[in-house]
Amino acid sequence: MVRDLRTLAHTHFDLLVVGAGIYGAAIAWDATQRGLSVALIDRGDFGGGTSANSMKTVHGGVRALQTGSLAELRLFVRERRALSRIAPHLVHPLPFIIPTYGELTRSRLIMRAAFEFYDLLARDRNNSLDRSLHLPPSRLVSRKECIALNPAIAPEGITGGIVWHDCQMHNADRVVLSFVMSAVAIGAVASNYVEATGWLRDGDRVVGVKVADRLNGNSFDIRATLVVNAAGPWGEALNATLSQATSSSRPPGFSKAMNLVTRSITQDHALGGLAGSRYLFVAPWHGVSVVGTSEDPFDGQADSLRVRETDVSAFLREVNRAFPAVGLRLDDVRLVHRGLLPTADHSGRLLLKQSVVRDHRADGAPGLMSVIGVRYTTARGTAERATDTAFSILGRTPPACRTTDIPLLGGDIPNMAAFVAEATEETADAVDALTGKRLACSYGSRYHDVVQTMKDDPSLVAPLSDSCPITRGEILHAVRHEMAVRLADAVLRRTEAGSAGHPGRAAMVEAARVMGAEIGWTDDRREREVEHAEQDYRLDP
Repeated sequence: MVRDLRTLAHTHFDLLVVGAGIYGAAIAWDATQRGLSVALIDRGDFGGGTSANSMKTVHGGVRALQTGSLAELRLFVRERRALSRIAPHLVHPLPFIIPTYGELTRSRLIMRAAFEFYDLLARDRNNSLDRSLHLPPSRLVSRKECIALNPAIAPEGITGGIVWHDCQMHNADRVVLSFVMSAVAIGAVASNYVEATGWLRDGDRVVGVKVADRLNGNSFDIRATLVVNAAGPWGEALNATLSQATSSSRPPGFSKAMNLVTRSITQDHALGGLAGSRYLFVAPWHGVSVVGTSEDPFDGQADSLRVRETDVSAFLREVNRAFPAVGLRLDDVRLVHRGLLPTADHSGRLLLKQSVVRDHRADGAPGLMSVIGVRYTTARGTAERATDTAFSILGRTPPACRTTDIPLLGGDIPNMAAFVAEATEETADAVDALTGKRLACSYGSRYHDVVQTMKDDPSLVAPLSDSCPITRGEILHAVRHEMAVRLADAVLRRTEAGSAGHPGRAAMVEAARVMGAEIGWTDDRREREVEHAEQDYRLDP
């Protein structure tokens, strides 16, 4: 997969998707699957905006029990199952535990009844799934077991606990990338660092976008019969340049969301704890923990989003209320994910519950539709609805959607447990067992491509540093085959080098050396790339 700007500039597409987060990527995959010619662009890297802010959890709708929204619950069950089916190497079961208390609404009796009802509604959660990825039913545990499994919470008042299973993404950034690469593999044209700067019009009709290549400043046009604005919080400003009417798809407000990557707090279970009336969660992930989610009203433009030390400190105080035995401090935070989530009210406090798919013909802008996503888990389902809408606008009969069953690139794995064991054994002559397992879980059935790169040049087997086990070969593979064009792309979103925290200066420098040798960076450019990547680990002034 390489940047092909000439094809973008000289092809008339059926569909141009602006914004390559999880929603835009899923739309590109579905539309290409169903036979449309598709272009996909993003002003930054694939999945580098709002989609990068994730708890790594694929939800099954447990929270919908609180509101009694059974339709929402069923949607999440279906979408969690679909992601597990099409990307089994990137999605795996994770047990969660929350405590029960003496008060009626959180009592053992009520919680057991609620989760038994959930299990009944989610009884098809494992249909057509690899048995090694099956989710067991929930279970009520004793006070003693709850405290043993969730020692981070205060023991006072606990009467027991509930354990249930959701799913966790091995690498959320590679989930987005897999949608993009899968679309490209069957004909879509995709490019990162291509920013939509204006509209192409034929009368009132939108017929494409003016774009700028953010790597070299060159400008050109991309033409399409239909443009989908899936640019998340950046989409509002783009639509506003058309007419006031197109802002009808704008959410009333936005919330500044934040998840923290911290030192390890829990090894096996995701832990739930109460901060006031709200549950916070801590999930184990790659030897660290992910803590979330903070949500605060936001008033400003998407580019003005800032997370400062005071923001993180305030959230840590809330986290320590929920998990007093942990005592997290600012220096325990390894990485801060931040992003803007759409809200249903102007205050920015009530998160939007349902994705929006808007055909702007009704707003006097034919040729344009907007998609506003709300949850990572439901992106595929919203993409199906958006693609159906696109076919309707194009005046074509939509073929059946197959994205619930067709594996993403690397996901053609009938038994994940057996696959990992076989991959570890097959790669033993090239890499150690831990590296072999990581390659199997990151690249799925495509791990052979990375291993072959290392076999062709054995020096690429070496890790980036003594403290960072990611190999030089993984960085080079990201450049050659996954459109990593900046150091942060490779370190944060193609490999696990920096996704769990700063990999260390030596690893950054070595990764820049490997990339620079392939791309042709000067010494000065390598230094600038390291500095640019370092900014992701700093809080805003």
